[in-house]
Amino acid sequence: MTKDNQTIQQKIDQLDQAVAWFESDDFELEQASVKLKEAAKLAADIEHDLDNVANDIQIVKKSFASDSE
Repeated sequence: MTKDNQTIQQKIDQLDQAVAWFESDDFELEQASVKLKEAAKLAADIEHDLDNVANDIQIVKKSFASDSE
């Protein structure tokens, strides 16, 4: 699965790994800026995906509401 086709859960797992790196013995100050930017982009991608899911849920809810009227 390509990065663009990752599920939200896969992205969250990847973000968890990035956060764990900052807390690990592997942490290197020289890499921190790059890792932080990667984590921030991943967090933004997750937020975007969750917004899309929330929007889809609202559409389905409206559809069910109009069907029951």
